[in-house]
Amino acid sequence: MRVGSLLLSSLLLLTACGQARSSAVQGPPEAPGKAYDVAGRFDAQVLGSRLVARQRGWPGPRMPVAPPPRKIDCKQLKCVALTFDDGPGDGTGAVLDALAAHRARATFFMLGQMVTDETRGFVRRMVSEGHELGNHSWDHPSLVGLSQEALRRELQRTQDVVRQVAGVKMRLMRPPYGSTDKGVEDATREEGLSQILWDLDTLDWRDRNAALVAKRSGEAKPGDIVLMHDIHPTTVEALPRLLDELDRKHFTYVTVSELIGSLTPGKAYHKE
Repeated sequence: MRVGSLLLSSLLLLTACGQARSSAVQGPPEAPGKAYDVAGRFDAQVLGSRLVARQRGWPGPRMPVAPPPRKIDCKQLKCVALTFDDGPGDGTGAVLDALAAHRARATFFMLGQMVTDETRGFVRRMVSEGHELGNHSWDHPSLVGLSQEALRRELQRTQDVVRQVAGVKMRLMRPPYGSTDKGVEDATREEGLSQILWDLDTLDWRDRNAALVAKRSGEAKPGDIVLMHDIHPTTVEALPRLLDELDRKHFTYVTVSELIGSLTPGKAYHKE
């Protein structure tokens, strides 16, 4: 009986090993505890970070995996960086759909208070589709004039919630209203954040007119950072049209970091 039991145990062990090996070859299984890279290979570091996330009570069994970095030479290509502020909101999914249809990557400057149970899926999708995430404060005050403690709290709370939801440490921030000073520079430098302003303001926050927003966006020049807001239905409506126009002009859609390259924390880039 002992011999039979040993044989049966050995067969079960071999079968389990064969199944595990087969799973590794075929790609990620459905088990939530496993972690694989974009090529379907097991990654112990990713698994470790996700297990820590689960222990801390962070939402979801998996953190999104970003696609590999791209090599883009904006000195040779007509690059434009589309940016969206104040979300994520109800229209963010449609914005992501339009960008995906044009294989366009963008940068989203998010308010921490907008990252909720209802919108966290958009944040995770941004990462998995190659978009860049940026800090836009917690609840959109003018950072100029805040105490250093209040200023840091605005930045850190947003850093924390995005890291919890998507496993990303953001390196960019956009000061609300574009308002910045030496105090904001000092706080962002300490937080490891570069300040990103813009070149082309579509004024979609003022003129809720899809045709007008699309027309203004279509006037972008190579190297521009374009300011929009993914919380306005008229901007969501305008996006397919403006992408069609920029496609016609042979623009390449890049993230802010792809456009600028090396970034210095605290420094402000691209003033309107």
